Amino acid sequence: MNFAAPEASVLIVDDNEINLEVTAALLEPLKMKVDLADSGKQALSLAHQKRYHLIFMDQMMPVMDGVETTKRLRRLPDAYCRTVPVIALTANALSEVREELQQAGMNDYLAKPVEAKALYRCVLKWIPRKLIVISQGGQKEQGPEGKNSGNMPESGRTGSVNGVTGEGQKADSGALPQLPGINPADGIRYTGSEKMWLKLLGDFYKLIDSKARKLEDCVADGLIRDYTIEVHALKNTARMIGAAQLSEWFFRMEKCGKAGDVETIAKETPGLISELKGYKEVLRPYGEENDRNKREAPVSEWITQLTILRDAMERFSLDTVDGAMQQLEQYRVPKKCSESMELLRAAVADVKMKDVMDVAEKMIEELQS
Repeated sequence: MNFAAPEASVLIVDDNEINLEVTAALLEPLKMKVDLADSGKQALSLAHQKRYHLIFMDQMMPVMDGVETTKRLRRLPDAYCRTVPVIALTANALSEVREELQQAGMNDYLAKPVEAKALYRCVLKWIPRKLIVISQGGQKEQGPEGKNSGNMPESGRTGSVNGVTGEGQKADSGALPQLPGINPADGIRYTGSEKMWLKLLGDFYKLIDSKARKLEDCVADGLIRDYTIEVHALKNTARMIGAAQLSEWFFRMEKCGKAGDVETIAKETPGLISELKGYKEVLRPYGEENDRNKREAPVSEWITQLTILRDAMERFSLDTVDGAMQQLEQYRVPKKCSESMELLRAAVADVKMKDVMDVAEKMIEELQS
């Protein structure tokens, strides 16, 4: 890696927190100014406030997907909104979505899970040349600005540009853990470093219960579109940690969802959920390690944020709920609240109003006891 772009501003849009974290981490060596958006609505708001040089847009998101978000962006009156390069992040086969992405106004695509090599190539292609700083001699590369041709490439995963191979960071140590169902080499390749992969294992552990419950609820309520969005995202997340077999199972269920094959979904989902939950014990140490690295907040801070969260949910102020939850996730979880915290994460993720308020109240009582 022999370039950076410290003056370039980039927006990453993805409803999956892990995807946001990994993509931002892969961009970190380029020293770019990176903003994150977890929804199409937030992306449009940020793009209206700030002029980005590049936007990475997840194709498949709930409520407003990447295609619709890009269409709305392109319809805004500001000329910048019509020309800023938008790169689709897609885990779908390109043959299925190429025309849809082009018609939406997307300029290029990256296959998910995103690999460092493809990401760096994409940055070099679309960031204005005047913003590229070559590390050899520290001189800015002079030349025309990046092309906005709107043409989709045949592949986003091969080759090199200007001598930049973008292989990502190597493993931080020689001894990698041997985990059932997980290939460390794949995980490190997709996340960019051993350190990020190990953190991602802990992040994956944290979401297992909430995602399992979400899949169960979708099947029980016949919400096949929501189910398809969930397994689509989990397919990518599982592959990023190196769990290829689990990822393939999610992929099969995604195809069933798109085909409306409710019978197969109902038949296979219990086994899929059991398989997903089987990773809890394997990954528990990494979840606990992530928690140990967080700040130990005083009880008063916990109670303050839990009270804010509970009251905001009663008013159905979801932005405030999300803000309080994000603050809580910065704290090391007290042992007495560990089970309740997992329940709270799941309830907030599923927007279960009564459950959120009940669990938050229970945690306040646990902390005061």
